[in-house]
Amino acid sequence: VPLVPLRILTGLLMIHHGSEGGIGPANFGTPEFQGFIDYIMTPYFGFLPGPLELWAALHDYVEFIGGIFFALGFLTRPAALSLMGTMLSAVYFHLSANGLQGFPLGHVSSYSYDFEEPLLYSLIFLVFWFNGSGPLSIDSIIYKSIAPDDDNNVADDDDGNDQ
Repeated sequence: VPLVPLRILTGLLMIHHGSEGGIGPANFGTPEFQGFIDYIMTPYFGFLPGPLELWAALHDYVEFIGGIFFALGFLTRPAALSLMGTMLSAVYFHLSANGLQGFPLGHVSSYSYDFEEPLLYSLIFLVFWFNGSGPLSIDSIIYKSIAPDDDNNVADDDDGNDQ
């Protein structure tokens, strides 16, 4: 249960993170989306096959829809794995752009350690990928509805004690 608020808040933050330049994901034509293409995708992810706009849109959709699924606890493991992929690409970007920034004991003048946040998100998603959504989730409701009834598997002796 203590992980439920972490799952919900992390999912909500991903929804916000995936709404680049508008209410929904992949807001083509907005300055924010085009800036993402020009200043992040082109210099750091230009090696990807196909149009970079497609990759940027995929990134936004994974964060937006994956964030919704993650917050609700629906298809949590696939959502966590997809979100972890976007965050690991963000770690790659920040390390490529700014390096380790004095990690582990150095300090940067702005006190903005750019790679730490996506790395922490990646670890959160890794935890949920391994452990699943936990209680208070759509996944747990689905699992309970399809799980075999445990009462049929318990042997009962005549004195009322289950074995």
